[in-house]
Amino acid sequence: MVKLSFQDQSCDLTLEEGLEEYRAYLQANGKKQLIDKPDSQIIRDHDATHVIFGLDTSIEQESLLDSWVLRGCHWKFQELFAYSKLPELKELNKYLKKELGYLKLVLAVFKLIPIKRRIGRRTKAMNKKWPFRSPDALMTQRVCDLREEYGIKILEPEERIVKDPLIWAGTISS
Repeated sequence: MVKLSFQDQSCDLTLEEGLEEYRAYLQANGKKQLIDKPDSQIIRDHDATHVIFGLDTSIEQESLLDSWVLRGCHWKFQELFAYSKLPELKELNKYLKKELGYLKLVLAVFKLIPIKRRIGRRTKAMNKKWPFRSPDALMTQRVCDLREEYGIKILEPEERIVKDPLIWAGTISS
């Protein structure tokens, strides 16, 4: 698995540079880049959580990101609801359910409970919650400085390892 710069606790990229690396990673692996509508930043804000919490797009790490967002972010229900209602996400969820089935997806979440508990402890130790709706001013700040300010301690590479990860047609193998 490729290690991205923002998966290092002391990443000195700006948040915007981290987003660029995240998007380049997706593009290099043939993933469709979701684009915000002119009056929205919901996709950018979600992608920023991948960077600030140091997680990629595997099914397991997306599930871990859900734990970071729900417990470690300041969010409004309508923001999370708007993201979940994006047509591309609805289509992806439908595809995952068809290819993997509900049982495999649910079992994958249960397998992650020990890591999710670790995330829960780390969110409690944060200085303040990360704003899911990321102000533009955060984009020019270094990821390491933001993590220090918010008290974010990301998962180390060995803590992100999942035994027997779910493999599906959209899995990034690099």
